[in-house]
Order: sequence, then C-alpha cells, then structure tokens
Amino acid sequence: MRNIQQKKSAPPIRTLYSRPVLILLLLAIIVLTKAAWGVYLKEQESRKNVAMVKVELEALEKRRAVLVVETDKLNTEEGVEEAIRRKFQVSRDGESVLVVVDKPLPAAAAEEKNGFFGKMWESVSGIFKDEE
Repeated sequence: MRNIQQKKSAPPIRTLYSRPVLILLLLAIIVLTKAAWGVYLKEQESRKNVAMVKVELEALEKRRAVLVVETDKLNTEEGVEEAIRRKFQVSRDGESVLVVVDKPLPAAAAEEKNGFFGKMWESVSGIFKDEE
C-alpha cells in the first residue's frame, strides 16, 4: 500500500521524459534560440549604424567649422569683396584683368589622344569625305 502512495506523491518522472514534453521543450528551445539570434543580428546592425552616424557626425562638424570660418570672413569688408570677386569675376576701377590662355596642342599630341579607334574612325570617315 505504501508503494502506491509513494507513486502518487512522488513527481511524475515519466511524464517529464515523455515524448510530447520533450518535443515541446525542443520547440521552446528552437523558438528562444531564433529570437536570441534575431536580437544578435539587430545588435550588429545597430553597431554598424552607430559607426556610420559617428563618421557622418564628424564630417558635419568639420563642415560646420568651415562654414563658421566662411561666415566670419563674410562679416568683414575684405571677405565680402573677395566673395563678390570670386563669384561674379568683377574688378575695381583702375584694375585690369589678365587672361591667361593655354597654348594649343600640336597636331601630334591631338593625334595621340585619338588612340587606335580614333585613327580607325578617321581613316574610315576619310573615304567618304569630299576631296577638294
């Protein structure tokens, strides 16, 4: 009689090791592992995004510093004059403008620029040109 009472009061070990319970535990482990993997991937993506944002922030801070310098320069008369000269290419009364023109390339240099296909095109198109 005691044996029967002990079986009823003892935890049902057989139930814990039964197939349905083991399958249920395996499914729970799979679901939790998948969730943990998803969190890991999101964390990795967040780290990459933080690194990109830091680089962008540094670039914006450099740009801001440049803009502050330009703004400070434009607050002076010399800065305004320089900006107007650069943007509109104007000069004061009494000043003269000097324009520097590059030398034209010699024919040999122009021919080298064409390359193989350029030379082929010139020879093919030369056939159809009117010779005067």
